[in-house]
Amino acid sequence: MRHWWRRPDVLMVGASAPAYVATREALTVLSPQDLTSLRFLGAAAILGLYLLVTRQRLRITRRHVPRVLAVALCGYGGYGLLLSLGQSTVPAGTTSLLLNISPVFAFILGYFVLVERTTTLGYLGMLVAVGGVVIITFGDSTAGGFDENALLIVGAALLLSVFLIVQQPLLARLPPVEIVFWGCGIGGLLTLPLATFDADPTQFTMNFWVAITVLVVLSTVIGYSLWNVTLKHTSVAEGGSLLLIVPIFSVLLGWLVLGEVPSVTAVLGGGIALTGVVMLSRATSRRKLAGPGLLTGAIPIIDVHPGLPPSVTTPLTLDDLPHLELVTTDIR
Repeated sequence: MRHWWRRPDVLMVGASAPAYVATREALTVLSPQDLTSLRFLGAAAILGLYLLVTRQRLRITRRHVPRVLAVALCGYGGYGLLLSLGQSTVPAGTTSLLLNISPVFAFILGYFVLVERTTTLGYLGMLVAVGGVVIITFGDSTAGGFDENALLIVGAALLLSVFLIVQQPLLARLPPVEIVFWGCGIGGLLTLPLATFDADPTQFTMNFWVAITVLVVLSTVIGYSLWNVTLKHTSVAEGGSLLLIVPIFSVLLGWLVLGEVPSVTAVLGGGIALTGVVMLSRATSRRKLAGPGLLTGAIPIIDVHPGLPPSVTTPLTLDDLPHLELVTTDIR
């Protein structure tokens, strides 16, 4: 496809991959609690300024508040805090590999909430993916500094899957950027009481400021916004599968920037986990929606452009952005 590199999903992967490396660098100065609050409150300030300058009207209403709060707690405050706590010892590449279990969690939630079903290949893929995570989490590591904090990363993956499912209906009602704004603002405020901000200012080196800038601006403001634009036009399963590509870049960046050479166990377990998730993603699903689910309501499995028959779908490109709520206020 022409200009594939301009697609929001491709750009999202590029913006998200450095997040784990930037987090590891920032944690050499800040505590996990401090970093979580700074990351999301800083991103909320930037997004708030963007919405103000572009004069975009906030569309949140009272009926959106419960779901927005759940999104902020799961996908921002809770996810970010567990991720930072885990990454205090877990290497960046290993973190991104562990987070790829989230599509399996998402399917399990969909099994009970949306009565989703898959094929034998899909169920086998889930077992393979879980086996890979067990190898990463409990296997003997030679990377140094790897311990039970990996379980916190697995917990972050669980919150990420809940976040994806709970957020999906909001994308049909609120602009993608506004959801990120509320998520960052509320998530940052929820974690603020845990922060101490007792870091030594003399440790604020150039590397630290670069890491904070990358984490807040690139991986949070831009990465989350592009991900929401992508999720608005696809399913939870397909959107979550985009995470499969991120570890490739995260492992390489962790190796090149931080000198974190991936261990044999991490590579082996990560490869097995990725294989299992790919098997689940490729399996032919038999989704049976028994009315609105407890958490999500009726989530469309795949979205189509207006005016096209249900069997026809088109990929989302940046050429579509002028028609999306991300960059325009003239939407109805």
